[in-house]
Amino acid sequence: QYSASDQDTGKLINDGIYILISIIIMLFIAQLNHNHIKALATPLYVLLIILLLGVTFWGVSINGAKRWLNIGMRIQPSELAKLAIPLVLAHFFSLRSQPYKIADFALAFLLLVIPCLLIAKQPDLGTAILVLLSGFYVLVLADLPWKLIVIGIVLFICSTPVIWHFLHPYQQHRILTLLNPQSDPLGKGYHIIQGMIAIGSGGFWGKGYLQGTQTHLNFIPEKNTDFVITVVAEEFGYLGIIVILGLYLTIILRGLHIMKRSENYFSRLLCGSITLSLASYVFINMGMVTAIFPVVGVPLPLISYGGTATIVIATGLGIVLAAAKANSNKT
Repeated sequence: QYSASDQDTGKLINDGIYILISIIIMLFIAQLNHNHIKALATPLYVLLIILLLGVTFWGVSINGAKRWLNIGMRIQPSELAKLAIPLVLAHFFSLRSQPYKIADFALAFLLLVIPCLLIAKQPDLGTAILVLLSGFYVLVLADLPWKLIVIGIVLFICSTPVIWHFLHPYQQHRILTLLNPQSDPLGKGYHIIQGMIAIGSGGFWGKGYLQGTQTHLNFIPEKNTDFVITVVAEEFGYLGIIVILGLYLTIILRGLHIMKRSENYFSRLLCGSITLSLASYVFINMGMVTAIFPVVGVPLPLISYGGTATIVIATGLGIVLAAAKANSNKT
C-alpha cells in the first residue's frame, strides 16, 4: 500500500489502523458460538434494508453515485450486505425442514434479490453482483435443484436485451470497451490498457519495490484500490502474483475444509458462502485488470485500500474461525 499510495504516510497509517481494528473484530467474532452469530441474522438484515432505503432517499451522492449515508460519519451500507445476506439465508434454511420445497427457495431468493436491487439502483453494479453471488452460494450449498439453476441461466440469457436496456450508459460502454479496449484508449479502455502494460512490464521477477514506472508516473488509475494487483505485478513480477495467489488459495482451501467438518448446518452454509465469496472477489478483481471482466469496481480483498471492506472481510473470516473452534471442541 505504501508504494501504491505514492509513499503517502497518512494513508499507510490510516490503513494500518483499519487493519488493527479488523484483527480485533476478527478475534472477537472467533470466540462466539454459532447460536450467538445466528441471533444476529434477522436484526442485521432488517438494519441493512433500512440503511439501503435510507441511501435511496437521503444518501450522499459522489461522482453521480448515491452509495453513502451520513449518520454523523459516512458509511456505505452495501458493504454490510456482503455479510448480512449469507447470514440471513443460512439462518433461513437452518429453520426449514429438509428436503426443501420450491417455495422455500423462492422465499430465499426474494430475501436475496430485494437488497441486490436496492444496491444496483445506487448504482453499484459490482457490489450488487458480489452480494448476489454470496446469496447464490448459500442456495447452492442448500441443494438448490440443478434444473432450477439451468432454468435461471436460460432466463438470464434470454433477458440480456432487457437487462442491457436498464444498464447506465457508462456500464454499457464498459462492456463494449472490454471487447475492444483500443476503441477508447483514453477513456473507458484506459484502465485496462495501462493495467496490462504494468503487468507485462514487470516480467517474472519485477522491477523492484518502489521502482514501478507505470505506478509512480501515475499511468495506472485507482492503483491503491481496484488496480492494486497491477502494482504488485510491476514491482514484484509474476513471482509476487504467485505468492499472493498461494496465500489466497491457502485461506480458501482452509475455509472449505472447515465448512466440510462443520456438523452444524447453519455454520456449514455460512462458512461455505463466506469462503466462496472471498474466492469470487479475488477472481473478479484479477479478471477486471486482465480484461476478462468489465471494470465494475471490485477491490482485492485484504490488499486494496479501504477500511470498510477490510473490516467486513475480517468479520467473515472471524465467523469461519468460530466454526473451526466449534469443530475442534467436538474432537
